[in-house]
Amino acid sequence: MIQRFVNVKEGDYVEITNPSKEVNREHPNDGSSNSLPDLVFGRRVVTPGPAYFALWPRQAFKVVEGHQLRSNQYLLVRVYNDQEALANWDKAVIKKASSGKEAEKVAAKPNQLTTGQLLIIKGTEISFYIPPTGIEVVLDKENKYVREAVTLERMEFCILKEERGEKRYVQGPDVVFPSPTETFVEIGGEVKFKPIELTKISGLYVKVIADYKDPDDTEHKKGDELFITGDQQAIYYPRPEHNIIKYGEQTVHHAVAVPKGEGRYVLDREEGKVGLAKGPTMLLPDPRTEVITVRILEPRQVELWYPGNAKAAEVNSQRKLELETSSSGSNLEAQRMSSVCRSTIATSTERSADGFAGDAFTRGTQFTPPRTIVLDTKYDGAVGISPYPGFAVLVVDKSGERRVVEGPASILLEYDETLMPMELSTGTPKSDARTIQTVYLQVKNNRVSDTVEGAETQDLVRVDINIAYRVNFEGEDPHNCPKSSFFRLAKV
Repeated sequence: MIQRFVNVKEGDYVEITNPSKEVNREHPNDGSSNSLPDLVFGRRVVTPGPAYFALWPRQAFKVVEGHQLRSNQYLLVRVYNDQEALANWDKAVIKKASSGKEAEKVAAKPNQLTTGQLLIIKGTEISFYIPPTGIEVVLDKENKYVREAVTLERMEFCILKEERGEKRYVQGPDVVFPSPTETFVEIGGEVKFKPIELTKISGLYVKVIADYKDPDDTEHKKGDELFITGDQQAIYYPRPEHNIIKYGEQTVHHAVAVPKGEGRYVLDREEGKVGLAKGPTMLLPDPRTEVITVRILEPRQVELWYPGNAKAAEVNSQRKLELETSSSGSNLEAQRMSSVCRSTIATSTERSADGFAGDAFTRGTQFTPPRTIVLDTKYDGAVGISPYPGFAVLVVDKSGERRVVEGPASILLEYDETLMPMELSTGTPKSDARTIQTVYLQVKNNRVSDTVEGAETQDLVRVDINIAYRVNFEGEDPHNCPKSSFFRLAKV
């Protein structure tokens, strides 16, 4: 049988399968006996180069380049024969990258090895490596021996997951090497991630899943809930004790702009109270205890409070329909708020158009207008009423308290407040058959006309008299009127 010679260059090594048992007949020699020596089938030995020799029949070989490592590369090696690995440890080719203790520790012969044990050879400690017999270098999923460590820049982090399920978070700048039983967590094909930027008007809702202490010795117990805003932590890096609570796809909670003259209803989740937050403010509710709530009016209320406003009736009926078809009104509001935040606040971690992903200053050659957003909150906030000059409304709450608001004014109703309707006769002469309902009473220069029918003079002449009143309503204090009356007729 014609056998080819094995040629191993300097810096490479060869793995020979089925080696010879006889030490002095490892390879065939010129002019020696052609008798086949006993082979150890299934075993492997490693021979560093340079070497040039023939093989015995039924032997196989594999030449591998020596492993050169940069400072951000590493090898994963496995012990496949612990006894051979210990016996041949000193035959490994190891070039130390530094004279540090870690490099000395890797090169030093261990006291014990276990078959199947995994080891990490880091490029920061070892610059060149050829394994001894009993140890093999493990290929990665791309069939490469040398693996790339994760190089983190500032404002980057990575996650490593241990076989036991524990996670380790590493922040940059750093070169991250996994332990033998760790793997990098990939999300969308990426292993490097950006932290979350928080401001005074944005925050994260976090559940504590393990006890820990802050650097200032503040203790957090398992099961606690935190709301972290930019005031406490402008840049948020995740940690193994935290689990972010999300509503749908909403991770970061953003504040809602409440302009002057408007408001939002805020529900206290623990006590069930609904408060009114008035603008101008940037309202950032604490999701642990607060939920922004939308008030839905009855169709008759919309008709009386906003006469002739078809848009208000349409928005109110649409919300009522959505509430009836949704499993939870609060979830509906959370989804709506999430969509509003996504439409007005944008963040990006994409690369620039020229592919450069590092830090850079870019200055344009033309005028760049400032960022502009549109606030369309007319139908999103608290119920607002604006009586015209000369008109007034009576505001009543569920506890029986009431107050009069005289225009010109702009008021925001509390969640339990309504406007008291009244019924007025119309036409001339006045009749109970012709009435209108309204919540707005004209209290200044109110012209009231009527016809007195069938009046009789002293000379027994029957006449009909058309009369008109110019009426002003006033009270002792229009804003603190007695409960027994709405207004007192003062002048006729």
